[in-house]
Amino acid sequence: MREHQVDFVTLNPSHVDDFIAQPTGRPVTALTRNDARYKVRRYLDWLHERNLIGFGASWLRVRGRKKLLPEPAEHFLTSLTPTLEPSTCDQYRGSLRALHDWMEAQAVALGDLNRQHLQRWFQYLHDKGQAPATRVNIIVAVRVYLRSLNDAGLLEERADDLVRNTDLPKLPLYLPRPLEPEADEQLRARLARAHDPYQRGLLLMRNTGLRIGELSSLEYDCLRTDVKGNHFLKVPLGKLKKERLVPLDAQTYQLAQELRQGGRAGRTWLLESVRGCKTRAIHFNMALETAAHGLEIPNGMTSHRLRHTYATSLMSGGMSLMGVMKLLGHRDYRMTLRYTEITLETVGEEYHAAVTKLETRYRLALKSTAPAKLDPDQALSAIIRWVQKRAGDNPKAQRRAERLVKRLKRIREDVGEL
Repeated sequence: MREHQVDFVTLNPSHVDDFIAQPTGRPVTALTRNDARYKVRRYLDWLHERNLIGFGASWLRVRGRKKLLPEPAEHFLTSLTPTLEPSTCDQYRGSLRALHDWMEAQAVALGDLNRQHLQRWFQYLHDKGQAPATRVNIIVAVRVYLRSLNDAGLLEERADDLVRNTDLPKLPLYLPRPLEPEADEQLRARLARAHDPYQRGLLLMRNTGLRIGELSSLEYDCLRTDVKGNHFLKVPLGKLKKERLVPLDAQTYQLAQELRQGGRAGRTWLLESVRGCKTRAIHFNMALETAAHGLEIPNGMTSHRLRHTYATSLMSGGMSLMGVMKLLGHRDYRMTLRYTEITLETVGEEYHAAVTKLETRYRLALKSTAPAKLDPDQALSAIIRWVQKRAGDNPKAQRRAERLVKRLKRIREDVGEL
């Protein structure tokens, strides 16, 4: 209010809405906005009760929960809970919500659902401007749901006839976006000089290829040392529910030790918020935005580009695809190929190295090859056999071959006398 020269007399709901949209002066997550909305609503209600402002804050109340989905959908979602993560079940619920809300608006009963209805729904999702990947996830989840309705006898048409593979949008193929070497070096230097633990954590992420969620979930006791004295970072269960050990060089190990020594003693996580809670992605994203300010980074800077840079730098240094795959924690090499596209510079270096190796090999072979010993009798005998075979069944060629063979035999006898 002070910054915008607004007091209690001139304050109005539009000022409040502007603040709620960006309570920190920059874009924030929905969780942060809801937290600000709750606190501001209570404060405004307190002011309104004392007649310090002329409006209440009822419009800031969080909306109630949506009504339940139809019983078959709720039964299907319940069947998923023993085998799927809660977040995955929430994604299924959102997908089914998108279908049933549209069916309700179009007055379409579940038992009457047909191919024409689904085609109109696909078009509706497209017209909403949803990304191809979002539509693929929704459509695939709905197809699984429709198959369960087939099994329960609640749907006449086959799910695979209602939703076909050709209905899935084509996904764009994005190449990894590693930082340019100069920008990477400058950013790492800034992170190394920083005192902010979030920026220091980003440097650990750059040097180990962690995902942002894995960085937040690093435990305080995350360092390991083998019998040979090699140091490793224990990465907890992450996106693929898979633990792994990432080797550390001396500088990165020292960085991890410094992060352990800082902060509150007896904490659970290696990095925690100022309130002693688990860190969130927004904390690191804001720290990265500060650290990268002023650097020339095309296409914008994101935390995941640190992971891309880590992987491509290892491949450029000669590390194998399988080695990078293990470090990144991928289950399928095709996942690694998406993250670690070999650069043209690396291809050029490998080409020149291969050409040089071939030239050296053939040059050494020519120098080391000694002249073969010649046996005239065997050589002339081989020529005679070749001429006879070459003549074939042609009478004219056979006569010429006979004359040539006679001369070759005389030459062989003369050479033998020598």
